[in-house]
This record gives sequence, structure tokens and C-alpha cells, in this order.
Amino acid sequence: MRKYQRCNKNNKFTERLNNCINDWLMLLGMRTGKSSTGNTLLGRGRVFDTRGGGASAAAGAVTAGHHLTVVDAQGWGTSEDFVPKEEKIELLRALSLCGTEGPHVVLLVIPLMDFTESERKAVERRMEIFTSAVWRHTMVLFTFGDLLKEKGCSVQEHIQTGGPALKWLMEKCHYRYHVLDNKAAQQQVRELLSKVEDMLEENGGWHFSFHMYQRLEEEWKRREQQLRALLEAQTEVGSARRKQKTLHWNQTLHQMLSAVTSSQADCVIYQ
Repeated sequence: MRKYQRCNKNNKFTERLNNCINDWLMLLGMRTGKSSTGNTLLGRGRVFDTRGGGASAAAGAVTAGHHLTVVDAQGWGTSEDFVPKEEKIELLRALSLCGTEGPHVVLLVIPLMDFTESERKAVERRMEIFTSAVWRHTMVLFTFGDLLKEKGCSVQEHIQTGGPALKWLMEKCHYRYHVLDNKAAQQQVRELLSKVEDMLEENGGWHFSFHMYQRLEEEWKRREQQLRALLEAQTEVGSARRKQKTLHWNQTLHQMLSAVTSSQADCVIYQ
């Protein structure tokens, strides 16, 4: 696994360009301005289809001194109870587009609106696909930054008053976040990539391991087998209990009928 080499702060962009070091970013989210954000990061116009519903795609560009490759991941749904198989397959396909080793940073794109408990559960279910290790490489990217001006508050105030669901998300990401307004974004992109640099240094330069992806299906199969065995066991136990209850009821009914029959016989004898 190639490790990211931190450059001197004064000339890091030039050195990264000269060495052709490529930063891999994977964007996750649904109806959050994710694809537009990918286009903004690349600075190449409309690279990713913003209409949604297509397949995951990857594109690269040199942006603010970075050789940058962005993966626009599809397959991110809103179900809070389970993740359909089709979504899992597409999310893993997006991960496979992140080079041979996986993304340096996962950008979880969240609009600057109310983050509900239902949305929290949906995020949790989908991040579980990549295992808990992915949170170490995840940063929240708030979109629709112009909404802050309308609310008349700062992003810090938005987080502080956002409720338990948003607090949970911030804690999972160790309060790594950035605000992006696609209408006025170039300076914000440079600031974001600087935060990416800092995050890479914090993680020792490691990617979110692509090798982990190769073990995910095995882990899923193992869990599915365990769940299937558990359900079968519960079904067998339930069936056995139902049989026992039926037997008990039949015995009770037989005793009641016997008692009634005996009582009727007594009445006949003593008449």
C-alpha cells in the first residue's frame, strides 16, 4: 500500500505536482448536491451527471496544485432499516473505482439543513457496508453553504443547535467538516484540499484500504449465514413451541371433556 508523503508546507503544492501524487476522493450522499460538488472540485464544467440515477463514475483533474481524482458514488439510498442488495453492489463498485488501494478521503455530502434521525440511521446503515474503519477517513462536506447567510448563523452554530443526530455524525467524523457553496467555490475548494492534506497527515497518509473491500464480501457472507442460521433456529424453536402449546391445549381439552363426561355419568347413576 502506497503511503502519502507529506510535503513542506511552503512548497507542498509544487512538489505534489512535480511528483504526480494523486489524491483520491470518494463522494457519498443522495440529493445533496453531491455530483455538482464533484464538478466544482474538478473545475472542468459538467463532468458528472447531476440528474442522478446513473452509474458511479470517476474523473480527474489538476486542481489547486493537486492531481485529483474524484469518484461520484451512486447507490446511496434513504432506507433506514436495511440497504438493498443493488445499492450495496453499486457502492462497492464505486469503491473499486478508487484506484488499486482505495480513497484517501471519503467526503460524506450533507446539505446544510436539518439532519433527522431517519437520515442518521440511513447513513449509519450504508457506512456499515464499508466497516467502521471508513469513519477514520471520512469528512462531512456541507453543501448549500449560502443557506447559512439566510439563517444568519455560522456553521458552528448550525452544528451546536443541530440536535442529537447531527451531533452523532460529527462525533463519528471527529468533527472534520467543511462548507462548500458551489456558486462561489474556488477559495473554498482550496481550503477543502488543505484540510484533506491535514487529514492525510493525521492518518499517516494511509488510504481507506482497498484490500478491506476484498474481505467485505466474505464478511457479509459469514454474517448472512449466521443470520440465516439464527432465523432458522428461531423458526424451529417457534415451531416446537407451537407444537408444545397445541399438545398442552389438546391435553387440557381432553381433561375438560373427560370431567364433563364423568359428571354426566354421575348424574345418570344417581338419578
